[in-house]
This record gives sequence, C-alpha cells and structure tokens, in this order.
Amino acid sequence: MTTGMGCSSSVVLEEEIPHTTTPVATRGPQQFVGAQINHPETVLDAYRRMDEEICALESTTPGPRLATAEAWVELLNGAKARDGKHFTDDQEGVTGRLSNESVPNGVMPTNDRTSLIDDSRKEMVKVREVVLRLDIVFNQLKAAQQEEFVARLSRAAMDQEAEQFREEMIDHARQRVLTLQASFERLKRLYLEQDYVLAMVYNGRYGSPVEQRLDGELDAAREVRDRLGGAVEQWRIAGGLLRAAAKGLHQTVDYWELLRPSKDANETVRLALDARTSCHGALVALEAAQAALPHVDIPYITIRQQSAVRHALIYLLTDMVNPARYQHTRDVFGVFGANVSKAVHWLHECYDETLRQDYDTADQGATLLAKTLREERLRYIGSKVPNKIYVKPAIGK
Repeated sequence: MTTGMGCSSSVVLEEEIPHTTTPVATRGPQQFVGAQINHPETVLDAYRRMDEEICALESTTPGPRLATAEAWVELLNGAKARDGKHFTDDQEGVTGRLSNESVPNGVMPTNDRTSLIDDSRKEMVKVREVVLRLDIVFNQLKAAQQEEFVARLSRAAMDQEAEQFREEMIDHARQRVLTLQASFERLKRLYLEQDYVLAMVYNGRYGSPVEQRLDGELDAAREVRDRLGGAVEQWRIAGGLLRAAAKGLHQTVDYWELLRPSKDANETVRLALDARTSCHGALVALEAAQAALPHVDIPYITIRQQSAVRHALIYLLTDMVNPARYQHTRDVFGVFGANVSKAVHWLHECYDETLRQDYDTADQGATLLAKTLREERLRYIGSKVPNKIYVKPAIGK
C-alpha cells in the first residue's frame, strides 16, 4: 500500500511491517460448510476446526494490537486537543494511553471533518490568490518586500493544514482499530464455542496430567507472544509513517525542481504549494512516527533539521524567486529526504534484527504448543464421544 503526499492525498497510509507467518491451520471453516451439507459435523471435527482457527487468529495477536491501536488513537486525539502542540509533547507515548475519551469513539463528526478540509482548502486558495496579486513570482525585489507578510499567511495556512493531516491520521487509525476489533471479536466467539465443547466432554476436569501441563505452558507462551504483539503494532505504525514521510519528501524535491523551468505564474505557485503540502505532510508524519516509538531514538533525524525544514516552508513562496535561496531550499529538502530514507532503512533493519526475531520465536513456540495440546485433546475427545454429532450453541455475536 502506498500513499501520495500531494494536496489531495493522505499522508498517513501505513504498511504492515512483515513478519514470518507461522504455518497454522491447513483447512478453514468454509471447507466445513460443504461437509456439513453432506455429512453432519462431529464434536471431534468441530473441536479441530475451532482450534485451528483460534491458533491462526492468535498468531496475529489481535487483542494486544487492538489495545495499542486504541492507545494510538487516544494519543492523536490528545495531540489535537492540546491546540497546536506537537505529538512529542506527550511523554506518555502510545503505551501510556489506554482510554479513548476525548472524542466519542475517537471519530470527529463528519460535518466537523468536512469543515476542517474546507477551511484548509480556502486558506490555500487565499494564499495562492494573494501571491499572484502581489506579483512577486518573478520579481525578486517585490518578493523581498513582501517576505514577512507572505510568511504570516503561510503560517496560518500551515496551521490549518496540520489540523487536516492529523484528522486524516485519526481516521486512518480508527479504521485500523475497527479491523482489529473484528478479528478480536471473532476470536472471543471462538473461545466461547470451544469452551462449550470442552465443558461438554470434560465436565470441568483435565483428561490427563500431560494435557494440564501443556495447557499451562501454552498460557505462558501466549502471554509472551501477546506482549511482543503489542510492541510489533507500535513499530508497524511508526514504520508506515516513516515511509510516508520519505515518499512525501521525494515528491517535494520533484515538485521543487519543476519550478525553475516554469514561466507561468499560476503554475509556479501551484507547484510551490504542492511542494509545501508534500513536505509539510512529511513533517507531520515524521513527528507522529517519533511519538509512536517514544522510547526509541530514531537516528539521522534531528529537531534542528525539522526546524530548518519548517522554516524553509514558511518562506518558500518568496525564497523560490531568489536563485540562491531557491538552491538552498532545494538542498535542505534533498538532505532531509535522504536522512529520512536512512531512518526508514534503519528502522526496518533494527526491527528485523530484534523484535521480529523475538516475535517469530515466541509465535512458533506458542503455535507448536497449541498443536500439541490440540492433538492431545483430540485423542481424548475421540475416545469419549467419537461419533457424536456437534450442535452449535447459540452464542451472541
């Protein structure tokens, strides 16, 4: 999944940081649908089906990831509510946020979101019209005279734009929450159904000491994997935002380099504003990525660099007229983009060498235990109710 960083594009589309998928169920519930039509499902087959699906879902750790995703929405809402403060002002970070109260369900009402987008667009149009009216696009003297006035307009427009970017992040984060909620609710329903089968066969007792030992070991292994799963979600969020920032800065340089050949004032201002929006979106995404991993010092990117880039954006519409300043701004964008790309590479390399390996080891261990326990229980169920037809209980959705 990729994202553009232009005027009409979201800056926060996130990609999953991949990790090795542990082989799990070899058959899914849909394969049993046809079987149920021809042959009623036995309790034995029902338990196997449920446990395989539970194992597959548990491997994705939807519960811990959901808690992390909800905390991320809360952090984003908190940053927005602080009225202009940055994400990194919140020292708690994602892991310190466990509730979601500042906006009902973490979602801004549709009318408010539409109003925010409209305000941002109006501010952008206002800046474009003023710059054209001042006739500074090809006039260095007029540009120098109007520098601070245009800078004030740019600050106001960027404030509006930052609010829009943050709201897009919240919307995107809420979609992630909904996806994880669906998986988690499915897992909980499967747990309830599996408990029903076990209660029916076991009457509240283990079938053997081996089964009891395996059950205890599996609970411990799941706990380790779950703790790591929440951390994986944090790195997923940060990785997606960093990639979005890197792509936005690449587009910024592309827009900026198209300015010099342009001889049309309207086109020049449009390209300059596209460059500013792409770069500003990258700054917001980068700031959010750092907030997603508050205890990780992401290298190659400094507060000083980010301040220099933000300053360049504020004065971009007048600096573009002066050849020396134009080249300086080009250098600022290029160096910063290269550094963010290095940070992306570092983050993935760090993840692959540490958390990914830890998670894969924990996942494989838990999955192996789950399979061993499943086989132990299948032997017991087969000896107790080998041919009993399974009647699915009424479990609320």
